[in-house]
Amino acid sequence: MTPRRASLAALFLCLAGTMAHAQSSPVPANTGPRLILLGTGGGPGGRVDRAGIATMLEVNGRRYLIDAGGGVSRQLAMAGIAERDVPLVFLTHLHDDHYAGLLSLASFSYSTRGKAMALIGPAGTTRLTTALGDMLAVNARIRGAESGAMRPVNAFLSARDIGAAAGKGPVFKDETIAVTAVTNTHYALVDKAAAPDAQSLSYRFTIGAKSVVFTGDTGTSPDLATFAKGADVLVAEMATAADRAAVPPQVRQHMDVEHLSPAQVGDLARQAGVGKLVLSHVGTVSEQDLAEVRAHYSGPVVLGRDLQTISF
Repeated sequence: MTPRRASLAALFLCLAGTMAHAQSSPVPANTGPRLILLGTGGGPGGRVDRAGIATMLEVNGRRYLIDAGGGVSRQLAMAGIAERDVPLVFLTHLHDDHYAGLLSLASFSYSTRGKAMALIGPAGTTRLTTALGDMLAVNARIRGAESGAMRPVNAFLSARDIGAAAGKGPVFKDETIAVTAVTNTHYALVDKAAAPDAQSLSYRFTIGAKSVVFTGDTGTSPDLATFAKGADVLVAEMATAADRAAVPPQVRQHMDVEHLSPAQVGDLARQAGVGKLVLSHVGTVSEQDLAEVRAHYSGPVVLGRDLQTISF
């Protein structure tokens, strides 16, 4: 290949790569709420059928991301959303499968001139964000040396721990939504002295007369049905018998106690009287599992799939 042809080929590849990135896509104003199930997989490790758990709530020109599992940047691109257009992330808890995608999400937003990114979550979120900022700073120094201007990472990233505020009124509020949270039972077996940051949250997003509840990861919890009462949509995790059989023996008590079975998910949706049940953070789900859910809950049941959109 001649130098000229090589140069043209390099230029073409560069342009093609640029065009393949998601373009900035504003949320239409004055629209009703909708969910984009960016990733619906549960548990650590990559999956061939589902990306890591991440859900986007869009309403009235605003975006709110709930959890940021592995692959979230690519899933955002598939949904036509750039990382810089995700200003706020709610974390349900600090297991790695719920935040593994934060590095790419935050770093790419920083590098493409995202205005700012805030993380809100359980105890330990601020500490996690400090570590995330340290990782972003390596790239920032290099890009700053290249461009001659480096924006401080701490001016881009911010964080807030909900901690003891869970269950005591709104943990976030703006012109569009009010968010409340309660601590659930996903860490029922954890020694809190050994892991003081072990707090797992369920969230309720209220948009006018409508609401959506995210269980996050949880076992059965007497407070959760009350918390989710009357929600238009309940986004719930679920662990099936096949999921339990796939983990090492020492993990099976965790699956039994700190996750919800199909029957328990159905009971929760029925007790809460929700309008629709959406199953996300799932593994292997059979028709028998769905039949078991429906035996306990008579409303609509949606087995979530990646990039599915749900309006309510």
